[in-house]
Formats: sequence, C-alpha cells, structure tokens
Amino acid sequence: MMYLPDIGSPVPEQYRGYDIPITESVPDGALVVLPEIWPDLAKMFPYNRVALWWLSVDNFGSHGQRNLSGIDLHLCQSVYAARHVKFKVGKPSVMLTDWVTLPKSEVHRGSRVAINPAKDAGLLRRFVKARPDLEFVELRGLDAQGVADAFASCQVYVEFGANPGRDRPPREAALAGCVVASVLTGSARHDDDMPLGAGYKFNDLREASAIVDSVLADYERHHRAQQPYRFWVHNQRTEFEREVRELLAE
Repeated sequence: MMYLPDIGSPVPEQYRGYDIPITESVPDGALVVLPEIWPDLAKMFPYNRVALWWLSVDNFGSHGQRNLSGIDLHLCQSVYAARHVKFKVGKPSVMLTDWVTLPKSEVHRGSRVAINPAKDAGLLRRFVKARPDLEFVELRGLDAQGVADAFASCQVYVEFGANPGRDRPPREAALAGCVVASVLTGSARHDDDMPLGAGYKFNDLREASAIVDSVLADYERHHRAQQPYRFWVHNQRTEFEREVRELLAE
C-alpha cells in the first residue's frame, strides 16, 4: 500500500487488521491499482501498468478527476461497474471483487429494522415517516463494533441507498444474521452483485413495507431463505484471492 504524501501514515485503525506492507515508492514495471476517484494519479507512474479499480460507479469524478488516458486496465468490483466500463467508457474490464468482515457481537435480536440515514436514494425518510409503528435502529456515527451491535439487535436491514457498487452494509447485515432487503437501484439490479433471492428487492414504499412486515412476522423462515446469500458473502474472500492470483498471472 502506498499512501499519498499529504495523507501519509500511520495506517488508519480500521485497516490495520489487513496487515498490508507500506511502501513509499513503486518499482518500475509493477502493477499500480488506483481507486476510481483518482484516475489522474496515473501520471505519477509513467513506467508502470496502471489499473483503475471501480469500487463505485457513482463516485467517479467526485474529486473532479475524469482523465482516463493513463489507465491501462479497468478492474470492477461489481457487474454494475463492469457494464458501466463497457458501455460508458468503452473498455473491457476484469472482475476484482472484495469482502467484508464484522466484529463479533452479542445477539439481542428483536423486531427492529436497521437503516442507514446516510444512504437515501429517495425513499428512506418517506418510509420512516409512513411507518411510525416500526422500531428503527439507525447506523449513524458508529464504529465497526457499533455497527455489529446494531445489526445484532435487528431482524431486518433495509437498504435504501443508490448501491453504486457491492456496498458494505447489506453484506455486513447478512453476516450479523439480519434478513436483507434492498431498493432496486444500481448494483442491486444485478443478482450477481446482490443475490438476495426472490422477493427481497423493492421499487416503492408499498413493496418495502410488505417485505418488512413479512420478515418481522416470520423471521426464522426468511433467515433460512437467505442462507444462500450469507454463504455468498462468506465466500467472497476466497473469490477475491482467486481473482488476485489470476490478475497477477496475466
């Protein structure tokens, strides 16, 4: 890992568990991977093969940087991103997904609904206002342990965000044992990116309410129904390691 000079080290606390060596320089010929928000940094590596890792589609250009002329390879964390690169950028891509972890937490699950107020593609606040009968747990201002504890207290997590990639909260919620529902936006439109199973994605408030009510009425049944999704989330580190090996073998 190479940090930008104005960011520097030490390694942020949340990343220390990955135990990644830190470098201040990159040897010529090495593969350099940049996040999709900083394609212009390719100019720092004129003697390297430079890849852009599309962890998000919607955040591209959020730093005002859109110059892709120095990018040799596009890596996509989601099928949603791969389609964007193919049809909007006009380039082929290689899949490089990721994985999530969650601290252990004491389970005290009740008929509560986890939501993330920071992620609202237009329905979250309307849903909360329309359902005063529900008990909501907000993922606001929490560290990793706080997120784990919040999910461990809920039966269902509802994703109301734009899903610009394979976002962390739905997968973290699954690891914690929540049943996951999502609005049909972004990567959620692709079952390869969010394989929740039939009936757990919605377009409007009525559909969202129906899913939540059904889960709260019979959590165990829905929890069993989403076992394939939880297995998929658990298996993502293995998939990531396989994809990295294939990438470095090119």
